[in-house]
Amino acid sequence: MNSSAAFSADRLIVAPAGYVDMDTAPLLGAALTNALDSHPDVCCDLAAVDFFSAAGVHVLLLAADRAKRSGSRFSVRGAGGITRRVLRITQVEHLFE
Repeated sequence: MNSSAAFSADRLIVAPAGYVDMDTAPLLGAALTNALDSHPDVCCDLAAVDFFSAAGVHVLLLAADRAKRSGSRFSVRGAGGITRRVLRITQVEHLFE
């Protein structure tokens, strides 16, 4: 998994690419934690993710909880195909913009 971060207006966008699985999910988790610790509005853009496992879902839920506890905003966008299906099945669609 590769990841990039960019600012869009007042939002920090974290954009993983490739596979998010049990080996790479901790990298995404660290990127999201760092983003949430330094910015009040963070979006995880999953448009370039080819595979998304339950480990990735867990990371998104942890990020959402961290944002809620700190008063930040966290959202997810760009999920398509199997990634969107995984998020729907695991009932985390509420994170979508």
